[in-house]
Parts: sequence; C-alpha cells; structure tokens
Amino acid sequence: MNESGLRRCILVPIDLHGINRSTLETLVRIASLLDRKVLGLLLEDMRLQQVADLPFTTEINLDSGRERSFLRDHLSQRHDLISGEARRLLHELAKSHQVELSFEDACGRRWPSALARDGHQDIFLPPRRRWHDRVHASGMKAYRVRRLGVVLAHGLEDERVVATAATLLRAGLVGDVYLLTRRPPLPEQLHQLYRQGHQVRLQANFSCRAEDLLTLIRQSPYDLLLLPGACLHDIAPAELDATLDKASGQILIIN
Repeated sequence: MNESGLRRCILVPIDLHGINRSTLETLVRIASLLDRKVLGLLLEDMRLQQVADLPFTTEINLDSGRERSFLRDHLSQRHDLISGEARRLLHELAKSHQVELSFEDACGRRWPSALARDGHQDIFLPPRRRWHDRVHASGMKAYRVRRLGVVLAHGLEDERVVATAATLLRAGLVGDVYLLTRRPPLPEQLHQLYRQGHQVRLQANFSCRAEDLLTLIRQSPYDLLLLPGACLHDIAPAELDATLDKASGQILIIN
C-alpha cells in the first residue's frame, strides 16, 4: 500500500516491439505475489510516425527480405495489432492470478513516458530481445527467474528492494540471488534473502555511479534485476532510455 492506503502499481510500457507471453507471465506472477496492480502503458512513438510521413522512407521485412513503403497506416495497424495482443494476454493472465489490471494510451518512448506518470509506481521493463529461459543443468529445478540481481544503494528504497526479493524467493519464483552493493549489507538483509537450497552471492564493491549502472543494465547476466529508482535520478532520461533499449535482461525498478 502507498501513503494513501491504495494498492501500489507496477507500470509496464508496451510499444511496437511488444512483449512475449513468458515475460508477461513473469510480470503478473510478481504483481500477484507483491499484491500490486498492473498498469499497461500502450505507447505510440511519434518519432516513427514522423519518419513514416517522409515520402522516401521504406522498411525491409526481416522475414521475407522485401522492401516496402514505410507508411503511417502500416504503423497504426501494427500498433493496434500489438496493443490488442498485449491486452488479450494480460487480461487472461491477470484473471488467472487475480491481479487488478488497467491500461492507458500515451505517445512517446518507454522511459520518458514512465517518468511522466506517478513517480511512486514500480516500473517493469523487459529486454528488447525475446527473453528465453536459460538451459538448466540436468536435475536442477527450473525457476522462472533463475538468477535474480539485487542492487542496494543504501537509501530508503533498499528495504523495499530486499522485501521484494525475499517475497519472490519465498514463493519459489527465484533460484540464486546476486547482491550488488558498495559496502557489506546489514545482517538482517542477508537473513531475509537466505533460503535453504539457494545461494546468495555478494559483490560488495559495486558502485551506483551512472556509468556503472548503465553498463550493468546493458550487460546484465541476471534474468531479473531489481533496481532502486533513486539510483537512476542522476542519469539523463535520454541516455537511460537508449541504454534500456539495449538491456540484456528484465528490470524491475522499485520506487
């Protein structure tokens, strides 16, 4: 619950890249476990619309290799198709997991559009590339989030970040936890993250400087990375948005 006694929300921006079912299932499971609502932000990118209006612009179909006119109508049809499929899947999954769901339409890029909303919402950002489950070793239990990265910035949000990770662990959603922090965590934080049969690995020299966070987002080895929202405040929105386009894993920003 937030300060007003209302249920918190996880915002997920959905643009022309779409989101696959496996990733949406992960999002809804997390929302159910954390007692969060889900807000699907259906985005149109005005920059692409402007490019489509140019008379000489074409696109190449990756399946057929054929070149065709890049028209505004094509973008609108694609937006409607992807938005409709995302709505259908999220309605199905939210009903199955009893998660409250709503949608909003907006224009813009993922990160700036998310920032324009209530800053107290958590933000779920899937990678651009289709997320595949990693190949698990023989006999090892397959977790939906095999590797969970947890960044602590030694601020007010750390408590919620650790509590989120602990909840996912207790529910059996997570395999091993990788804790990234610039100094040793508190004993009670480690205690919350300990579960028999799971490993907690610690990197106690991780800096939350902008360049280190941007590199982590681009090259993350984790299936899901939990980030305190406050540690992103010093990064220019355009730079962070461009980096999120190259993210190698799923990200949940805790505000």
